[in-house]
Amino acid sequence: MKRLAFILMLLVFFLTACQVNDPNAITLEEVLTSFEEQQLSLKNSKVMRNHIFGMKLNGIRPSAYELDGKELLVYIYDSSDEREKGLEDWREKTASMDTVGYKVYEVNNVLLFYAYEDELNSEIDSKIQNMVNGLSR
Repeated sequence: MKRLAFILMLLVFFLTACQVNDPNAITLEEVLTSFEEQQLSLKNSKVMRNHIFGMKLNGIRPSAYELDGKELLVYIYDSSDEREKGLEDWREKTASMDTVGYKVYEVNNVLLFYAYEDELNSEIDSKIQNMVNGLSR
């Protein structure tokens, strides 16, 4: 009986020791706080599942916000490798589509899409880029 308990404890220890947590992973809360620090006001929005900017990418559905009347989508992945796969998924799914103007921002495990439609506001672009640079670890 003691041997079985020891083996189970050893197995639990082994499994927990093998879990890989990305020390550079960024949370949604950190992203939202960084937007506030750049004085960029986000409003919660609904993810339009049938919309090109609301689809799952690499198994992740985005959090949707409105920034300056435009759509901002935030994808939070477990790692930067998963984020890269998400962006590749985007490229594959939209290769033959005609999309509105958008800009992609990437940092660690975060993928952001800002759909500005006609013309990108350089002030907002600069603030988003500063926010992304501030999140980089």
